[in-house]
Formats: sequence, structure tokens, C-alpha cells
Amino acid sequence: MKKLYTLLSVFVLAITASAQTTISQWNFDGATPAAAMLPSTGSGTFTTIGGVEDNLTSGAMPAGNPSTGKAYSIKTFPEAGAASGTAGFQFNVSTAGYSNISITFDPRSSNTGSKWQQFEYSINGTAWVVLSNNNGALANDFANPVSLTLPATANNNANFKFRIVSIFAPSTSDYAPVGTSYGTGGAWRIDNFTVTGSTLSVKENAIAGLSIYPNPVTNGKFSITTDANAEKSVVIFDVLGKQVVKTIATETVNVSNLNAGVYIVKITEEGKTATRKLVIK
Repeated sequence: MKKLYTLLSVFVLAITASAQTTISQWNFDGATPAAAMLPSTGSGTFTTIGGVEDNLTSGAMPAGNPSTGKAYSIKTFPEAGAASGTAGFQFNVSTAGYSNISITFDPRSSNTGSKWQQFEYSINGTAWVVLSNNNGALANDFANPVSLTLPATANNNANFKFRIVSIFAPSTSDYAPVGTSYGTGGAWRIDNFTVTGSTLSVKENAIAGLSIYPNPVTNGKFSITTDANAEKSVVIFDVLGKQVVKTIATETVNVSNLNAGVYIVKITEEGKTATRKLVIK
């Protein structure tokens, strides 16, 4: 039911925010890099970008925050004066069903790492927008946690992505080190990366007499009846939020091209909208 509620939230016409909820979190305490890359809460994907390598000691990541756990660490950053804004960490997290998106994490660097981090996000998976930078505050400790508030475009978005990249010191063409000299082997760590948001509640304009049948669908078609029996816009989404059918109908909708599974149907008639769960067998 939780997944269904989230999907329904994506397609409503009006939404109301409630308390903050953890959408996804990475504590990076997995025994191996592959395990550490998996979220400890929620879902999503974490990757390193820009050609960096895992920074391991005897096959393990270094200490995190607190030191009883681990942090994800990377090294082999770009050479001095090259490829600003390309190397670092990336997270893909669906914010579908949530608003007021916030991100927090604990960063750290070795002394030869770049102290300037830039924070970027994408709402379509391809184009990146610069949110802000850390003002060169990265240090060789976890004393400077980062807390960011995302713009409204990050709300309710299945394609939301966020990345943390190493950049040249502003107004220069080179990296500024945490210590006295920059080196490509300078290592970054990240711990406790958390995405939170306010759960969206559903508000709909009821369509009088709305009925969908048969449900489950067994013969590749279903019917929609209402008191008005007017022309309807029908949009069907799969469980990942991808639109799979869009049509205009008065009664019967053909879904013979869809695989068996659970779908969400959004129906609009005479300015009123409703969403329903649809099962295809």
C-alpha cells in the first residue's frame, strides 16, 4: 500500500505537505564497496563519477561519522588545472510523492584533496543545474556537515538526481587543497547522505459515478463509466511512474499491449480528475 500511495500522490491535481520523512539514506557501512553503495533506508542508486577510484585500506573503506562506522572514500581526482566539475559522487533518488526536499551529508577530505565542492541537481536525468557550493569549507575532519534545501522543481520527481563534484577555487583555474598542496591522490569521504521530504496528501475532484471494470483486466480491455458519460482523458502509468498509455475515451480502453501487473489510471472528465489502481492479468 505504501508504494501505491506514493504513485497516487504523483498524479493528483492538488497537494498538501506534511511532516518531513526520510526518503533515502546511505550510511555506507556495508562490508564491501558494492554493499556500501546500496541505500540503508529507502531506494535509489549511488555512483562515483569522473574517473575516480575507491580509496580502500586492506579492502575496507575508512572510518565514518561516527568513527564506529564507515564512510565512502574516493581518490584519483583530475590533474591540477583540468576537468573542473566532473569528479565526485552522484545519487539518483525518486522524490515522487514528496515535496520540500532537503539533503544532508557529512563530507571530509585528506589534506591533498580539493576543498571546494559544488552541489548540482537534475530534474530530467540529463541537464544539470548548479545549486550552490561549500564555500571551500571542506576539511580533514567531519566538522562541517552540509544541509541543503532544494527548489520546488525537485518535488514529486521520479527523475531527480544530485551530485557533489570537485571544482576549481572560484575565479581561478586550479584546485585549492585542504592543506598546502593539491594531489590527484587526495581522498574525499562522504557519510550519512540523507534525502528527506514532506509526504504529499491526495486531494481530488470526485468524478460522480466513476466505475472501472473489469478490474482485474483479463481480456485486454476495460470500461469506464460515469454519471456524465462524457469524453475522458485517460493516462496510465506503471509502478515506476512511466506513462504507458495516453488516450481519449468515452467508455472502453484497450490495454492489450501492456504486460500483466499493477498500474495507476488517471482519468479526467469535464475538468475533474481521479486516479485508480488497475490490475492486468
